[in-house]
Amino acid sequence: MPDPILDEINLTTLKEIYPKKIADNFFADTPFQAYLRDHCLVPFGGGAFMQSTFLYKPMIGGAYAKGDTFNTTKRQTLAGVLFDPKYYYTAIPEYLEDVEVENKGDLAVFSLIDTDMTNAMQTISAIIAIDLAQHGQPSSASIIGNRPKNLNGWIEAINDGVTPGWDGSRFANYGTQARNGTVGNTLNSIPLWVGDQSGNTGPITYNVLIESYKDASVGRVRPNLGVGNKAAIAFCQERLQTQQRFTQERDPVWGVMGFRFEDAMILTDDYFPSKKYGVNDPDIGNYLTGTVDTTGMSPAANSNFPASTVCTMGEVFCWFNTAKWLFRISNSRVFGFGFSGFIPNPDNTKVVGQIKAMVNLECTGPKFQKQLLGIGS
Repeated sequence: MPDPILDEINLTTLKEIYPKKIADNFFADTPFQAYLRDHCLVPFGGGAFMQSTFLYKPMIGGAYAKGDTFNTTKRQTLAGVLFDPKYYYTAIPEYLEDVEVENKGDLAVFSLIDTDMTNAMQTISAIIAIDLAQHGQPSSASIIGNRPKNLNGWIEAINDGVTPGWDGSRFANYGTQARNGTVGNTLNSIPLWVGDQSGNTGPITYNVLIESYKDASVGRVRPNLGVGNKAAIAFCQERLQTQQRFTQERDPVWGVMGFRFEDAMILTDDYFPSKKYGVNDPDIGNYLTGTVDTTGMSPAANSNFPASTVCTMGEVFCWFNTAKWLFRISNSRVFGFGFSGFIPNPDNTKVVGQIKAMVNLECTGPKFQKQLLGIGS
């Protein structure tokens, strides 16, 4: 160790910290979660689980001739889906020496507690933003990964039970209700493969965009939001810009620039699954697409998926009708993204607090949504 331990500059000059703000070089933007909070937020007031009811079959009727006997059989026409509460947290540990003695007064340029609280809120929001594209079902023969603790993301809803989603999973049930049985295809949305029949990615064309949009439309009920990562949105713009079919405008919900397509606003979500920009981050989650082997699968014929082929999932794009989603957050002060307060450890000076949330995602109309896979340049 040198003697004296500090030179003259260090002994006579304070260091400069400028600008007096902390740059965020980690967290990204998620307009899909912003839309859910703005359009679909339904507080959860309590209960063992969440249930929504849907109509899956008409009453019995038809033409008849005078004197015919009517069929008066009582038919069940209603079914329901069930979802469990799902829980998330971020921990905020501090040492009393740091916050009570050293990081205080005029020489504390930044508040350590304020900085860590902001980071914790962004962390839990980022984890949930990534999990919105994941699933929360136990593993089975058709579901990749055992994730029962995670929320029930859109990949479960936008599926038909036989066609793989972006991570290769197929979901024979939605909200514990079996698809393709008694309720028929009323809970189905068929993922659309955009690539070629050799499993390579393919370009997203105007025809694919408009046809997939119409597929998710029924009469006046049409998707109002299109979402993809930066590469997927860039590919859309590259296809549309030469035909002058879109106009850039500022989205009123998220406040960023996007463009209109029919009745939908198309926006970039940095946490959406992507081959080019996705990341498998051990701290907040995985949104990096890979390959899916369709051997042994029987994808729906109109999904365009090749059979018995390794498919490169590439970029992912979704049409959403946000009127058909319920974003459930507890109305509890503690579990509604509330702060627990700091709790001391009995044997040292560390104190720990948590931000906790009970949150889940329900879709009341899967057929009004559409998932596009295998998008490339």
